[in-house]
Amino acid sequence: MKKIFITLGLIMLFLPHIQAHDKELTVATPRLRLGIEAGADVFFGQQNKHPKIRENQSIYFYNDYYDYDFYCGFIPDVKDFSFFYLGIKPEYLIHKRLAIATGVRFSYSQFTFDSDKEYFLWKIREDETNTSYVKIKDITQKSYFFGVPVEIKFFPREEDYPVRHYFILGAAMNFLMESSREISFKNASMNKYSSDISEQIETNDFQGYIYAGFGLKIGKTNRPFGNIEWHFPISMYGRDKHNSLIKTKDAFGFGFQASLQIPIFTKHQLVYKVY
Repeated sequence: MKKIFITLGLIMLFLPHIQAHDKELTVATPRLRLGIEAGADVFFGQQNKHPKIRENQSIYFYNDYYDYDFYCGFIPDVKDFSFFYLGIKPEYLIHKRLAIATGVRFSYSQFTFDSDKEYFLWKIREDETNTSYVKIKDITQKSYFFGVPVEIKFFPREEDYPVRHYFILGAAMNFLMESSREISFKNASMNKYSSDISEQIETNDFQGYIYAGFGLKIGKTNRPFGNIEWHFPISMYGRDKHNSLIKTKDAFGFGFQASLQIPIFTKHQLVYKVY
């Protein structure tokens, strides 16, 4: 009988530890995520007026015999231009409330240079007695960039709710890959000057910007989930070339981004024990 009581006592002593071992609960916490993103940014910048441009704020009227007006347009000082991009951006979770991300991004930018009237004038030649101009309706510049974004995300709450808000601070460095221009003339016979004028316009080979914003994580982090973000303000920086059509330096704007996040590495953590 004494041996029975000793055996029962030992079982009661070690039973909680045996149960604790059997009841340990672990969860998978994603630490690295692969992000696939798409977004658009709208900027407002000061236009560069090429020294060969002639502009005017007034309208000159010819006599009624010819029955037409001579519209020499004025170039507005500020103009908007857009960026559209696709990218791949891995994100690493440093802490439950802090993450960093970087990757690659391909951007497309389009900008149209025009006046407030039918056309503006561009000087093509000048000598001691004569100056010749062509009438240009607009110049459309299309540029393609390879970029590197860097971002920091801060989550105010640690809990992984299905919808979780966060704040973001980021920067992007864009390097020009290719650029082209389309010049629309008032008279089709002037198309022969298109390449000459295009060569006179330089292009910024680098455009960078920094931004802050607000985002929402939609879905649980232990499986694929989505992010939507609003970026404001966005401030552009970089070196301006003298003859480019837009001054990207000090341009400002706002943007929107959507992304899909796919967990690719997890760390198992002990949540609790049942005694």
